[in-house]
Amino acid sequence: MSEASGTLSIPLELVELELALNNEDCLGLGFEGALNHALGQVDGQILFRMRLDGVDDCDWVAAVSVSSDGGQALALVVQRSDGEKLAVESIEASELPVAGIVSAYAGLMASLDQPQEETDIELEDSDLTDAAEAELAMPA
Repeated sequence: MSEASGTLSIPLELVELELALNNEDCLGLGFEGALNHALGQVDGQILFRMRLDGVDDCDWVAAVSVSSDGGQALALVVQRSDGEKLAVESIEASELPVAGIVSAYAGLMASLDQPQEETDIELEDSDLTDAAEAELAMPA
């Protein structure tokens, strides 16, 4: 993990993800293939991925969510420009600007995945008539 020693508590699931990534053939599978395979081993998913083409010394970065005891652990998986290995960075410790939007994006995706509640409003005929009359009475 790319953490300063002892500054943050790293969820075990993210350590497991990094171990799974270390066993992947990134050259053969490509960034997304290796990442998907590793995430399948740790019950995780890609939130989004971006090609950075050397910006901040990265070729690829992906925001990921991994199921953990306390809900979900969020992290970035980074392929640096100078290496073949993929590294896991916690969003709290990452210096990449994209780390700042991962929590909000995960929250948005979670809210979109939830079924929308339907609101049943029962109106009587007299309510509809009253509403229509009130609207007609309003000056244009």
